[in-house]
Amino acid sequence: MTEQAPQAESGGRRRVAEAARRRPSPLTLIAVAVPLLTVAALAIVRPAEVPPTSFAPTSAALDRATAVCPARLPGADDVRLGSTGLGSGDLALRVGRTDDTTTLEAGTGSVTERESVVVDGSADLAAGLVATRAGAGSAVTCDRPVPEQWFTGVGASAEHSSILTLVNPDKGPAVADVIVWDGSGLVDVPALRGIRVPGSGSTSFDLSDVAPSRDALALHVQVSRGRLASSVVDVVDPVGRDRPVREWLPAQAAPAETSYVAGLGSGRADRTLTLANPGDSEVRVALELVSEESEFAPAGLEEITLAPASVREVDLSGVLRGRKAEGVQALRVEATGPVTASVRTRISDDLALAVAGPGIADEAAVALPPGAKRLVVVGATAPGVLTLQAWDENGDAVVRERRVEIDPATAARIRLPDDAVLALVTLDRTAAVVSLEVSDRGLSALPLSQLETSSQVADVRPAQR
Repeated sequence: MTEQAPQAESGGRRRVAEAARRRPSPLTLIAVAVPLLTVAALAIVRPAEVPPTSFAPTSAALDRATAVCPARLPGADDVRLGSTGLGSGDLALRVGRTDDTTTLEAGTGSVTERESVVVDGSADLAAGLVATRAGAGSAVTCDRPVPEQWFTGVGASAEHSSILTLVNPDKGPAVADVIVWDGSGLVDVPALRGIRVPGSGSTSFDLSDVAPSRDALALHVQVSRGRLASSVVDVVDPVGRDRPVREWLPAQAAPAETSYVAGLGSGRADRTLTLANPGDSEVRVALELVSEESEFAPAGLEEITLAPASVREVDLSGVLRGRKAEGVQALRVEATGPVTASVRTRISDDLALAVAGPGIADEAAVALPPGAKRLVVVGATAPGVLTLQAWDENGDAVVRERRVEIDPATAARIRLPDDAVLALVTLDRTAAVVSLEVSDRGLSALPLSQLETSSQVADVRPAQR
């Protein structure tokens, strides 16, 4: 007889032992549970919020504005003032180094001064403050002090020279550097580095003295301390019996790949385009003419190549002459990199200078010089409407609300009444370049800038400790 019980008992003990080995020990359970509980605890714990260290500025109504008018050219003693709010009140002036005031009545006024004039508007007169100096065939808008400006097509030779003037509108000193380019590259001009302009003072440089050159030049004014207003007077003194002619050269806000130069005038004249490439790469530039019907590339106008950090002149006299130039209001400059541009128009007894104007997205205003006046509108980004308003010296509306439809790739030409002294332009559903052409014993072209009606107020708070 065979006994089976011991074998069954031995197999049961083995199964119990194997089951015991498969069950986790308490130590293993603790080793697994502790990390899981730690992760879960961290997931429901929120770290303390770190307070921000900087805050974005806030927008507020403009309560102070400054415009700086350069010293006169012969016969250009009239400074016209305006405020698009049409308010009345006193404006603070500084003529040279002398403080003064003048009164605006219904948003308009004027003064007659030979020296540079700093105009300060406050409260209701600040928003929409504009000023223009004009007379004897010359005109220039009185710009606000800005950190940088560009001047293209200045001269430094006996026949074509330019004078750069920096005006400090504040009591404290200001410092600026002026970078100069010619046809071959950067020009080292020690006199234009670290320029210190004392408070309420001005400094002028004749480029034919500090940077003599037969090439056309371009300037980049950079303000590193304080505030400065920059202006350039261009003088052409040809060999022979023709008398010298002079005009203010408007500034360009910044280089651009696409820009429009309006204010070419009409009739037979010598016209020279000056292009500057401040970058470190070669740039190709294509030119088109803009008329009231279209933008087109005329025959015989080849693509222009600009070397890095260089300036080049192009004679447009043959292009802007004859039937193909009829109705042309502006020049479109299309480049593969940012460039600056200006056109110098020269006839026997007049000099006109036009530069690439900034885009206007909302409103622009201008104090109008005497003479025949018209607005040239080009470079519209989309079909839209321009609304024009204008007032005379008594503050009465001479153009209440004129609406003009504008389209891309065309130019619009809008005549202003001769007695208008202040104009406001409003653009709807589009942005465009707007320039004022004035004919009064000569042609002047004034590019309009975006009207500033608000300011950015810095958010300053005590340091967090």
